[in-house]
Amino acid sequence: MPNMLRFHQITRYIAQTTETESENAAHHAMPTLMPEDTRNMQEPLGNPYQNPESTQSAQSAAGLGTDPFSPVTPVSVGGQGQSAPTNQSAQTYQLPFLAKVSRLAPIPGDPTNSRYGIVMRLKDVSQPQNGLCYIVRFADDPATGRQNNKQVQIIAWISKSLKVYPTTVPLTNDPSTNDVEGELHFDAWTDQKNLGAVRIQSNDGLNRTITIGELQLDFSGSGYSTGSLNGIATASSVDLGPYGSAATNSAAPAHATNTGSARHPLNSLLAAFWLAAAHFPKLRGEQLGMGAGRIVEIFQNMQNKPLADALDEIIWRGTTNSNTASPFERFAARQLIEAGAGQIREITAEHNLDVVQLDSTGQFWMRFNRNEITGLQRDIVLSVEGALNRLATASRIAAKYDNGMGLVTTLTEAQDYRAGFDELHEWDTHTSFIQSRADARNSNLTVRGATAARGGMWDVMSRFVDICERLILPYRVEYRCDANPDTGEMVVNFTVPTSLMMPASVLTDSGWVGIREQRAAQAASYALRLAGIIAQAAFTAGTNITSLTVNGMLGSVTGAPVLSLAFTRTPFMMGTVPAFMAGQFNDPALDSDPAAVLQMLRPSAQVISFGPDRGLTPITALPIPQAILAHRVPLWRDDRELPDDLKALLGADFGRDLDVMYDGASIKGGEIFQIAEQNEDSPMSASLEIESALMGLQSEMPDLGERKPLYCEHPLMRLLVANLPDHTPQTRYVKAPDALYNSHIALARIHRDSGDLDGSLAQLQQALALAPTTAQPFVDESITYVDIAGDHAKGADVLTRGLAVAVMPGDVNFMYYRLAYSLWQTNNREAALACYAFMLGMGFHAQYEEAAEVEVRELMQEMGVDSLPDMDAVTHTLNKHGIPVAPLTSQTELLAKAAIRLVDAGFPLAADEAVWALGALSNDDRLGALRQSLRFGVLDEDAVLASERPAN
Repeated sequence: MPNMLRFHQITRYIAQTTETESENAAHHAMPTLMPEDTRNMQEPLGNPYQNPESTQSAQSAAGLGTDPFSPVTPVSVGGQGQSAPTNQSAQTYQLPFLAKVSRLAPIPGDPTNSRYGIVMRLKDVSQPQNGLCYIVRFADDPATGRQNNKQVQIIAWISKSLKVYPTTVPLTNDPSTNDVEGELHFDAWTDQKNLGAVRIQSNDGLNRTITIGELQLDFSGSGYSTGSLNGIATASSVDLGPYGSAATNSAAPAHATNTGSARHPLNSLLAAFWLAAAHFPKLRGEQLGMGAGRIVEIFQNMQNKPLADALDEIIWRGTTNSNTASPFERFAARQLIEAGAGQIREITAEHNLDVVQLDSTGQFWMRFNRNEITGLQRDIVLSVEGALNRLATASRIAAKYDNGMGLVTTLTEAQDYRAGFDELHEWDTHTSFIQSRADARNSNLTVRGATAARGGMWDVMSRFVDICERLILPYRVEYRCDANPDTGEMVVNFTVPTSLMMPASVLTDSGWVGIREQRAAQAASYALRLAGIIAQAAFTAGTNITSLTVNGMLGSVTGAPVLSLAFTRTPFMMGTVPAFMAGQFNDPALDSDPAAVLQMLRPSAQVISFGPDRGLTPITALPIPQAILAHRVPLWRDDRELPDDLKALLGADFGRDLDVMYDGASIKGGEIFQIAEQNEDSPMSASLEIESALMGLQSEMPDLGERKPLYCEHPLMRLLVANLPDHTPQTRYVKAPDALYNSHIALARIHRDSGDLDGSLAQLQQALALAPTTAQPFVDESITYVDIAGDHAKGADVLTRGLAVAVMPGDVNFMYYRLAYSLWQTNNREAALACYAFMLGMGFHAQYEEAAEVEVRELMQEMGVDSLPDMDAVTHTLNKHGIPVAPLTSQTELLAKAAIRLVDAGFPLAADEAVWALGALSNDDRLGALRQSLRFGVLDEDAVLASERPAN
């Protein structure tokens, strides 16, 4: 994720005491700094409850601390756990005559107005070896009622590992050596050992680990070797008084600044943190950690729970628990309530729905099936997503002001609101970013060794996708584009928010004020401003694009069009873009005046309609240019001739020769399997009927001459023929009927079920001859050897050959699973384990994954190993045993070459699935987004799907 501090900065887009403190005697012991999470506050944190030795990253979600569901063991003295005193009856101890005691300056929040200090040694009392000190309270003098300078009460002890343990009695052993977590502890970042988080353990029964600040260790005293340590509190969510951060920040609350020295003895700082965050709250009868923590920890907690529960928890913390809630928690609760988060539980009861925070932008993204969650439910989901993104913005701004920590207390509620408000009015920032991409290298111009033509269709569309994927906007933007660089024309469909997604209130000097009646106009104004940004991205993506149409689709990329604007390059780039750059579109006065925004955009043509509430209403979009529609002819009837290089590469002369979806035979492919299902109890009848159908299909086949029949289970398999051993530049292929291939597969399975090994294998050989780039015949042949002959060796051999062909992730995953089991049965445990590790590491999450996990645990037990090998070891083992690492490089390189050339030649419909596979194999969301544009362009999705397989 980019290092983002403030949205108005272009870097948002880049990958992107008054009393004496005699501390010397207390600093002889060196702290033990345990590895902790990394400090990069601009990325989502990993799970704060996992192994503290794990290094955090957005991908690994590694840990921040101990498991909060394992109770903290209290300090044990004489078999009894002791805690900090809450009254004045605790045992007192005499200070030695020459005691080196550091009196702590007064710290806000003490309900008893006591005096505190830290001391290494008490009379006749010692501490565990290398401990830093006891934290003590000066005891009351019974005679005067005032605190005695020589009598103290022990209230806590600080270990050399920088953990604070509450106790009222001296300790003889260091609890941290037994992995007992302190009530407060310092956890160094793994990437900056002298800097780390200060955390406390909650006492709410859940024992949560809550970050309350950040501490920097300062070795500039007498040197690291002597253990003379100071520290600086770089951030704190509690008021440390004179021990707080010395940084001055007019935007931060008062407790974020102080008039004292920034540097303090380390044990004094830890004592101050513990008193303010743990001891004083307990004296006040409060739960520890309430109203404290880092915002990113709230986000991570949300992603680790059922979504409805997580949202309810955030709302509870800011409303029901508002007396102790932080400003951020109150702000978050309001935003989520107004967005309709209370209805998420009902939606999740019916549909799969969760939320992730994107690595690329730091924005939240609700994951759901767009065909299931539609209409009002979709509006609510995306409204909550928008609210979460306002919270993400507040987190980034808070991190700017508190040394990158992003604490919930850093900003006031008004400042949290302002962060989200500003994000809606930073159009100049988006414009500057897009302009910066004009000369940027197109990282997807070359994919797996295949390079597209500069300025061609692939270059323009992939550049546009790259810009859109990098935009950091308050609301989700889905989009599809289509272009013809030869004629300079381009069309973009993009989503605009519905009125329900807009904020329902604003914060004024008089408090929160509802603005629901303005939301329709504000959604329209936002949509029009966004149209200008989308237009700039399109013109920036292709310098040869001179004519552009942008269509705003309501709520979804398949929603109704509500605005359609045409722009000509020079007037737009010379007039409209400078207005964006000058901040003219940032003016909040435009929020409820969409007509004024439209006038500022100055389109060359427009179709738009405003309702009585100044909101957008459905329209008929501007017509799509014929030069773009020309390459949107359904592939099965595309009579355009292919370029010579593609003819040789793909064994095809016309676009229609690449289609594998249209089935024009008299018997459809699905009918064959229906015959088998209907005659399940009578295999003989099924076989006779299917053989009859097969004979009829064969008689219908025209004279192919030198052309070869070819069946492909998926469109991308049609692009792999150049790797077949008998392919030449002169070879031409003809689509074989689906039912012809299915007949051989169905007959093979009938023979297998009856135990006829030779009959099954014969049919499978014919299926493979028809479908040499399809993996399924290899799978069926392997199953046949195992089921009939119990021959796992031959089954493994067939799968090994099949993996050299397989490209589809589902095929690859299942074949490795079957291969792993067969290798295990042939006692090749090393190779079997590698195959299990490979398929489980794909993250495919197939329904057989649970069975695979059970099997691999048993195999590992047999082998006496505790963990799966990493991918480097897996690859080495597969190569050692002659097993392909699928998909083969030769296959993916051919796929990329064919896909890129097809797009540049104007045949996007023949390339879309290949682009999807390339994106899935490289985990590149940009290729996945590009695939959507290649598949549907800017046409109606349902119409495109219907045209691929028309009723016949």
